[in-house]
Amino acid sequence: MSQFLASGAKVLVTRPAQRQAQLCQLLLSNALQPIPFATIEIAARNPQHSDYGRLKQHILDLDLFDIIICISANAAEIAGELIEDYWPQLPLGINWIAIGAASARALEKFDIQAQTPTSGHDSEALLQLPQLQQLGGKKVLVLKGNSGRQLLSETLSDRGAIITEAVLYDRLIATYTDQQINNSLYISGLSAILVTSGEALCNLTTIARGSLKQFEHKSLLATPLIVPSTRVAKIASTQGYYRITVARAADDQAMLAALLTVKGLEADNEKTH
Repeated sequence: MSQFLASGAKVLVTRPAQRQAQLCQLLLSNALQPIPFATIEIAARNPQHSDYGRLKQHILDLDLFDIIICISANAAEIAGELIEDYWPQLPLGINWIAIGAASARALEKFDIQAQTPTSGHDSEALLQLPQLQQLGGKKVLVLKGNSGRQLLSETLSDRGAIITEAVLYDRLIATYTDQQINNSLYISGLSAILVTSGEALCNLTTIARGSLKQFEHKSLLATPLIVPSTRVAKIASTQGYYRITVARAADDQAMLAALLTVKGLEADNEKTH
């Protein structure tokens, strides 16, 4: 328990619903009260999706790739289920890489062993891996969602790789009623906000204004905000947040550790909205 956080302090958790459970449990184990408020909805692409045929073909072509990179735990889980359907036995000779420990664990459920970077959990860290430096003619499959940064694919292409992107799911802005927004973001009395991506942060800021932009969200901007990188911190600053703490990574333990170092946390955002 942090010396700066009161027991029962309320912490907003903005991870997608499928990724919230472990972080919420960590907060509870530290005598903190999580407020689940996913700002991104993960919608797996199904056979009715217009691009599903292309996705299925990428999975059927797994054995054509030299390297497969999974850039989220959601991608790992959805891809793993598809691979299990179409590949009773995994093709050999593929170098599997996961962006972080959560993605690697998700792949392990399907008996896929993936390497992870040790210097971080983002595209920059992946791009430092030795096996991703000299890629002349290497065929690389990137397992991902429909949005996000293009840094990884563009840089690998510049290094000579032949890039294929398998889009496994859509990332949608979560929807809430105005009453839910008011209850969770303003009336609840938040002590801190945990945000693990720039997209999640931008969605939060949009949602916080309400359906008719009727909410004044100054109190939210004044709430201590934990982000996973300096890149996301810059986005937060441009949006008006000013009590920003940068965690060493986006994983649950890193976010919690950063949260527990923040001084002067107090639940006062119910006063003005």
